[in-house]
Amino acid sequence: MNDLSAKIPGVQKSNPLFLDPLEIVQLEETNNSSNRTQIERLSNDLKEITALYNAGVALNSSLNPKEVMEVLYKEAGRLVDTSNFALAVYDQPKNLLSFVSVLEQGKRIPPFSVRLSENSDLTGYVLATQSPLLIHDLAADGKKFELTRLYPAKQPRSWLGVPIINPALTDEIAQGAIVIWANKPNVFTDHELWLLSAIGTQASIALRNARLFDSSQRRATEMAHLKDMAQRRVEEMAFLNDVARSLSSTLNLDKVLTKIMEQVEDMLEVEAGSLLLTDPATGDLVFQIALGEKAKEVKPFRVPKGQGIAGQVAQTGRPLIIADVGHDERHFKAVDEKTQFHTRNILCVPLILHDQSIGVLQILNKKVGDFTQNDADLLTAIASYAAIAIENARLYESLEAEHNRTIQAEQAARKKLATDLHDGPTQLIAAIMMNLDFATKALQKDPSLLPNAITEMKDLASRASHQMRTLLFELRPLVLETQGLGAALQIFLDRRQKDISETQKPQLSLNIETDHPGGDISRQDGKIEATIFAIVQETVNNAIKHAKAENIVVTLKETADGVYTQIDDDGVGFDLDGVMRNYEVRGSLGMIHLRERAESIGGEFTMESTPNQGTHISIYVPKERQEKEKRMKQRTVTGILKFPGEDTSESPTVEPETQS
Repeated sequence: MNDLSAKIPGVQKSNPLFLDPLEIVQLEETNNSSNRTQIERLSNDLKEITALYNAGVALNSSLNPKEVMEVLYKEAGRLVDTSNFALAVYDQPKNLLSFVSVLEQGKRIPPFSVRLSENSDLTGYVLATQSPLLIHDLAADGKKFELTRLYPAKQPRSWLGVPIINPALTDEIAQGAIVIWANKPNVFTDHELWLLSAIGTQASIALRNARLFDSSQRRATEMAHLKDMAQRRVEEMAFLNDVARSLSSTLNLDKVLTKIMEQVEDMLEVEAGSLLLTDPATGDLVFQIALGEKAKEVKPFRVPKGQGIAGQVAQTGRPLIIADVGHDERHFKAVDEKTQFHTRNILCVPLILHDQSIGVLQILNKKVGDFTQNDADLLTAIASYAAIAIENARLYESLEAEHNRTIQAEQAARKKLATDLHDGPTQLIAAIMMNLDFATKALQKDPSLLPNAITEMKDLASRASHQMRTLLFELRPLVLETQGLGAALQIFLDRRQKDISETQKPQLSLNIETDHPGGDISRQDGKIEATIFAIVQETVNNAIKHAKAENIVVTLKETADGVYTQIDDDGVGFDLDGVMRNYEVRGSLGMIHLRERAESIGGEFTMESTPNQGTHISIYVPKERQEKEKRMKQRTVTGILKFPGEDTSESPTVEPETQS
């Protein structure tokens, strides 16, 4: 009682048992006011704790980062004034701070981004220190808010920013920041700082979970995509393996290429496709294989050199993907118009052989979507196989033709040998036999006739021996093997000069130009010497028979680059272009054989002739091995595989003026 009275003002200590009723009422009101204050504080604390709990539940109820950001703004508004609010997200790889959600007086401001630096503004400072920051009056502090840099008219006074970070994770960096501000000073307290920091922690957990989920989803999608790609690669490799096996299984190229084009159509899901080869004579592209509903109508066409999409691919050697040919000026509409086919998109790749384009492979109108780089890579691989197959088929055709020519040459050589033996030594031996018979009879009847008969037989025998030695020399000139090309040509010309009849008297001569000691050119490869000798032998014999020339001159010249051989006559000459136009129906392929012989040793054969002005033939064989091999390789790309129709000159050609 004494303690209670001491604490109550106005109570008289002399009469501790007496209490004034008014004083008792005042005491009760004081106690009730204190209790209400405590109850209100506890109630507010409970509301804040409940709001923070609900904020945590709401933030972690979604794994979508955008939804998390929207919930963050909504839940923060239950605890603090968010009429002026900004949410900034940090992109560490780009060192970029993006203000993804900004509101002033409840109205949204367009998002913006700033790059962080050592002298960053307020939000950047919060991220750098990873600590909350409360400024009661920015005017007095002097620091800048990023929003003010962008909008100078906006000058907040009170500013509060907290990092979005989970302090329980020591290795974590701030994912962003939450900022609120006011236009008056001293608006925020440490209590708002504590509440906003708690929301920042909850937001950090939610954003981390959302990003991890998003990353796992992307990884799962990527894995599924990689699995699909791997499966497609397996299918493509199996397809390429089938292509390679098909191409190597037969030399019937048209059949194999048609089968491959059908597989390409199915694999890449296109409406049409074609393979065009370059005509080496004109550079035009000629349809070799065509598939699709208009295949028969397309095959007769020729595309001029360098024209159209296919022509450009053939000329540049680079693939082209055209998504909309209607807007590409390189596309020719003439073929579409004549065949009534509508081309939407094109994938065209070159056929490359020995670093040279020999044609193109193209597919048209993908049924689903557009052509991709993967489609181009696959078609390029197929084109590589096709180019090799074309080379193999051409080599086989060349080998078969060479074999046939060899047989023809052997037959011609036998026929010529039989004719030469019949017209030369055989006739002379027959004459000797007749003279021997005459001598036998003269011995019995008139021996005085024997000396003349014996002299005539000796002359006949000498001529027969010379002709037989000439035939043996032409079949196998041993001097070519022992002394070289110059000596062999000199002996050949001397023998042929002796063989020429009195009524046919062209003058044969040999000129040798060389710096090599001895006056002859240096020794060359045996095959080169034999080939040059054979070409000179045939051209000189032809000139003797047909040119009616007074002079036939063979010139042999050696330089540092190569060996030059020329055969010139001043005979009647001929119309070379006219002869070549009708060459296939003449039944003789002499000039083609001469050219092919020169090319077989890496040489170059040229012929010039004009009526009444003689004929000039030149053979050049380079010494440089690389140049020689290059010329020999060119032989494999000069032929063309069975162009449609017997006469390709009648094939329709797409003219440049039809270009859209």
